[in-house]
Amino acid sequence: MTTIASLTDLNFHHVLAETSGAALVFFTAPNCGACRNLKIALEKYRREFPPLPVFEVDAVHNGGLVNALEIFHLPAMYLYVDGHYHCELHSEPLPTRIHAAIQAALQLPAEDEP
Repeated sequence: MTTIASLTDLNFHHVLAETSGAALVFFTAPNCGACRNLKIALEKYRREFPPLPVFEVDAVHNGGLVNALEIFHLPAMYLYVDGHYHCELHSEPLPTRIHAAIQAALQLPAEDEP
C-alpha cells in the first residue's frame, strides 16, 4: 500500500491532470484534530475499498489553492475525475461513509470549480 501523496500549489493541477479516473483531495492543517481523524479514516478507506488515488494538501503552506478553492473550513474534501473538479465531498470520517459519498457523487453531474 502506498502512502497518501501530498500536493502543493506548484504541482496540484499537473498531478491531477495526469490522474485518470476519480481522485480524492483533502485539505488539512497540522494542528487540526478533525483533519487527523479524517486522514486516519482515509488510510483505512484505501485499505478496505477499491484503489482510488487520495491526495493531501497542507492548507497552511498552500494558501494559493486554499484561496482559489475558497476553502473556509478544514478538513475539506474535493472529488476530481480525470483531472477535472467534480464536487466538494461531505462525509463522516468513516471508510464506509466516505465510500458511499464518493459513489453518490459520481452519479451526479460535475459542478463548476469554486
